[in-house]
Amino acid sequence: MDTPILSIYIPTYNHENYIVRALDSVLMQKTQYTYEVLVGEDASTDGTRAVLKEYEAKHPGKLTVFYRETNMHNSPLPNAADLKQRCRGKYMIALEGDDFWIDDQKLEKQITFLETHPDYLAVAHNCVVVGEDSEPNGEHYPECKDEEYTLRHYVSGILPGQLTTVMYRNYMKQEYMDTSVFDLKLNPGDRLLYFALTAHGKVFCLQETMSAYRHVTTHGSSYSATTQYTFKTDEKWSAGLMHYSFGLRNPQAKKYAQLIYFRSLVQGLRTNQLSWRGFTEKFSQIQAKTATIWLYIRSFIAQHILKRKFWA
Repeated sequence: MDTPILSIYIPTYNHENYIVRALDSVLMQKTQYTYEVLVGEDASTDGTRAVLKEYEAKHPGKLTVFYRETNMHNSPLPNAADLKQRCRGKYMIALEGDDFWIDDQKLEKQITFLETHPDYLAVAHNCVVVGEDSEPNGEHYPECKDEEYTLRHYVSGILPGQLTTVMYRNYMKQEYMDTSVFDLKLNPGDRLLYFALTAHGKVFCLQETMSAYRHVTTHGSSYSATTQYTFKTDEKWSAGLMHYSFGLRNPQAKKYAQLIYFRSLVQGLRTNQLSWRGFTEKFSQIQAKTATIWLYIRSFIAQHILKRKFWA
């Protein structure tokens, strides 16, 4: 079996009304490059499985579907992680089962960029935010509007793009970065990926809108719909990021990861979910204590008083 240039992995759960739109947006792609499509149906409770079986019958050989016997959300290897391990391509890209692509040249443009720019680890682009009806809902994704995505963007709350806009070199096949952060199984995992990519190399941002991100906060299975802020969860995530950064050679990654952790502690105090005693104990984990406090003050002024794009 020939190795594809790209692996597209599509985790889906309760996307009965959306999965056909997602898959159609893949099959409409016009590209010279080969790709495989891996779908993980995570034991949905709606009609997603039946829709997929019908789709497979209509498009034989176009995708490989893994029908999970039980939901893998809390398993040691969740649905998306399992799909990523199966990816054989030189490059990888995710497509959630309720999102879709809107440009039939998307794959051609992104793969061509990575093929011709070996010094970049990933390439992203812009997206439009849509609601349940697949129409733009007026929201603006916090995506990068510069060509080069950096850790300064990351710590300022700017992302390279929404998950399905980011195509990256297959770190399962190419040892170009420390992947231990993914073993922590922290959510949101896409932000861990962006940090790791940016800490190890360069990420380019195409200023073209080529995908739609479905943002539903009232119900559904998305991260936005199922997650509310708790200090315990936020601190675990930011602590994992910080300790991961201590093992990297990139000094900026360490500096900004400590800032992110310190912000988490401050938020814990503000929401009365962390005591001053707990704050002091957890603050002791920060290595560059004085520098982190000064960076936090500077970033607070930049964000809340000066209203700057970059907070640090």
